[in-house]
Amino acid sequence: MTENIRRMFKQMDHNTKEEALVCLKKEFKLQNRKLIIDGWILGGLIPEAYQERTVKLFQNLLGSSSL
Repeated sequence: MTENIRRMFKQMDHNTKEEALVCLKKEFKLQNRKLIIDGWILGGLIPEAYQERTVKLFQNLLGSSSL
């Protein structure tokens, strides 16, 4: 599932990526932007309990950005 998350993140434009980061920080009560990008998304270290919700958030953002 982490590869799917990474692929969706790479499909996003700059503004959508920024919105995704804000959503993840808010949803999972995170402060560290670098941890989200480097560890979770690019590093594939997103906790398993958060993966399904992250996929849904990314799908929603990708769907709304194509409108």
